[in-house]
Amino acid sequence: MPADAFAPDQWLLVLNPISGRGRGTRHRGEIEALLAAEGMAWRTVVSEYAGHTTVLAADAVRVGCRRVLVAGGDGSLNEAVNGLFAQDAVSPDAVRLALLPVGTGNDWGRGHGLRRDARAAVALAARAEARPHDAGLIEFADGGRRHFINVAGCGFDSTVVDRMPSRRFGRLAYLVGLLRGLAAYRVLPLRLEADGTREEISTLVAFACLGRYCGGGMDVAPGARTDDGLLDLTVIRHMRPWEILRDLPRLFDGTLPAHPKVVVKRTGRVVFEGPEGTLLEADGDIVGRLPATLSVLPRALRVVLPDLSAVR
Repeated sequence: MPADAFAPDQWLLVLNPISGRGRGTRHRGEIEALLAAEGMAWRTVVSEYAGHTTVLAADAVRVGCRRVLVAGGDGSLNEAVNGLFAQDAVSPDAVRLALLPVGTGNDWGRGHGLRRDARAAVALAARAEARPHDAGLIEFADGGRRHFINVAGCGFDSTVVDRMPSRRFGRLAYLVGLLRGLAAYRVLPLRLEADGTREEISTLVAFACLGRYCGGGMDVAPGARTDDGLLDLTVIRHMRPWEILRDLPRLFDGTLPAHPKVVVKRTGRVVFEGPEGTLLEADGDIVGRLPATLSVLPRALRVVLPDLSAVR
C-alpha cells in the first residue's frame, strides 16, 4: 500500500480552525482521544483556507479514504460534500460521511438531532448506520456548479450572509448580519420556474431546502425530508422592515408556512432568476449569483445519522 494511501477502515478527520470560534482545533487532543477510545484509525488534517476542506476530502478519497469525519459546521460539511463530488475515483455514496458539530449555526445537525457533544458524535460515527441522503445541485449560467446538503437561498437571506462579520463571533455574527441586512434591504423581483410553471414574485427571501433549518435555527421548511428526492421551496413575499421584525418569531417556531405572505411547494428542480448580481447562498456561504438552476440528486450521499425519526 502506498505511504499516503488510506486503509479501508481509516477515517479522515477534518478540523476547521474557524468553526465555532476554533472549538475543533482547540479540542483536537480530546477529539483524537475519543476516536482512539472507539478503536478508530484516523488521519487528521486542518483546513487552512476557504474551500480547503473540498480539496482535502477529494484528495483523500482518491487515495482510498472511504470515511470522512468533519469537525465543523454547515460550511465545513458543505465543502466536504463538494469534495466527494469533485473526485471520480468512486461514487460519492461510497464514502461514509459524519459530522462532529462545532460550527456557529449547526443547522444541518439540528435537523438531524445531532448534539454538540463530541463524545456522542464520535460514538455515532463509529457505531451508527450511514443512511441515504439527498444532495442539492446548483448550476450557474456561466457553467459553474456547486453542491449543497441543507438549504440554498437568495434575497434577504443571502444579504444577511454577505454582511455577517467573522464567524469567530459565533451566534452574534448572525445578529450583526441581520441588522446590517435590514439596513440594506431592497425587494427582490424574483422569477421562479418550477414544474413547468413560471411566476414573478416580489420577494423578501426564497429558500430551496433539503433540510428544515438555516440561519442559526430558523425553521424555514418544517416538512422537509433529506431523503425524499425533493426540494421544499419556501418563498416569503416582500415585507416592510417593521413587518419582518414583528413576524420574526414565526421563522423559529414552525408556523412560517401558514403565514399569508409565504408560498410553499415541493419540486425536484427550480430556476431562480433575478436582477444582475443577485447573490445566492448555500449552507451558510455565498456561492454565486443568479440566474441558477437548483435540483436534487436523490440519495446521492451516505451520511451517519442518529435515527430515521430525526429526519423530518
